[in-house]
Amino acid sequence: MSQEEIHNAASKIVVQPSDARAKSNRAREASVIDGFSWGNFTCTQSTGGVALMLSKTPYQFRGLQTIGVVVFILNLVLFILFTTAMVCRFVRTPSSFRKSVLKPPEAYFTGSLWLSMATIIMGIQTFGVPHTGSWLIDVVRVLFWIYGAITLTYNIVIFVVMFSIAPFTPGSMSSPMFLMIYNAMLTGTVASVIAADQPPSQRMAILVAGVAFEGLGWILCLLFLPHFVGNLLVNGLGPVNLRPGLFISVGSAGYTIIALIGCAKAIPDGHGYFAKHPTAAETLNIMALWIAVAHIPILVSKVTGDKSRQHMSFALPWWAIVFPNVGFTIATVYIGEELESDGVAWVATVMTVLVFVAWLMDLYLHLKSIFQKRIM
Repeated sequence: MSQEEIHNAASKIVVQPSDARAKSNRAREASVIDGFSWGNFTCTQSTGGVALMLSKTPYQFRGLQTIGVVVFILNLVLFILFTTAMVCRFVRTPSSFRKSVLKPPEAYFTGSLWLSMATIIMGIQTFGVPHTGSWLIDVVRVLFWIYGAITLTYNIVIFVVMFSIAPFTPGSMSSPMFLMIYNAMLTGTVASVIAADQPPSQRMAILVAGVAFEGLGWILCLLFLPHFVGNLLVNGLGPVNLRPGLFISVGSAGYTIIALIGCAKAIPDGHGYFAKHPTAAETLNIMALWIAVAHIPILVSKVTGDKSRQHMSFALPWWAIVFPNVGFTIATVYIGEELESDGVAWVATVMTVLVFVAWLMDLYLHLKSIFQKRIM
């Protein structure tokens, strides 16, 4: 055998295992991308909500706002990564896009994309506007109207699609279905967060739209809740590792409280209708507060559930421990501020700590599950 032949044979021996490993890695990466689903955006909607929650906590300490900024930036990074992964999936397999938006249960999770965008808009308002010029206020206003148009269109289309292609029978409703309607409700929450910094001439339109969207979302939730409870009565609590998803219904009352109180507080005194009726703003504030208080029993009844100690493995519905309870916590903060109650403020602070710990747990388990390809 010549020296050249020996060299070529040796090269093959070295290269072949390397090529095999490279092909194996590419196959593994392709498997992760092809299996990546809309459900992963439950992570970003929750992470954005946690950043907002930290900014609203009644008892602040030095550095807490910085932590909120870090969480907000982390949410942006995760959102970009997840969006890129979804685009890669659809580019690799174009037919998977149609399947993902038409076939339950993944189709239900498409709402998480829009909920994530809502938390990003609120994060821009909370962490960006105080440190920039008026131009960002205009940007936020434009983003709000774009988001409102998208979510209204989405809510119309998704229900037409679901009713036509995948109607559900009584007793078969699952908790992720709430994600299809929460984006309309979150439009009202976004309005309540951004309205106070908008010019009075622009603020009224935002407030009216916010309350209208909130009403739409709340009415849809009221229609869904009996089916949700009926499903529990017929089928029980379901598999142990999916039971954290039962928290999803908490968000309906929580974010309604945030929207109503937030919009009432942002009413421009002495402008337009409120210039002719000076007591109207105070009346609406009082109504918003006590409507919020009336929702508390609904919230409490929803967060009480099964305390099973059976083995539980992480699943995407675990993010329902975080996102809906972010709304519950901020709603408690608002009620404490309106009642000027230190007791309620301390309860909200404790709730903030608990939700933050739950977020850390879910984030770790979610990323671990992705890398282990146990959940995509």
